[in-house]
Amino acid sequence: MILLDPSKCQGCRICEAACGFHHSGHKEFNPALSSTHISRDNDTAHITMNVDSSCDLCVGEKTPLCVKYCAYGAREVKR
Repeated sequence: MILLDPSKCQGCRICEAACGFHHSGHKEFNPALSSTHISRDNDTAHITMNVDSSCDLCVGEKTPLCVKYCAYGAREVKR
């Protein structure tokens, strides 16, 4: 399970690109393939984070890529 902390998220969406990279078979950075989604309300700066059911915790990777590449520590793995 991936634990999310929206209070640390800055909305950079690197997690979406990393997840899409995993789901593309390491061929492209494609957020459309991502299991994780970030949205930000530009009026309130409220950030919403979610992970959908297609998340496989980056099977074959040592650490889920969204966790590994989160620059702000807004994600962690609970096994």
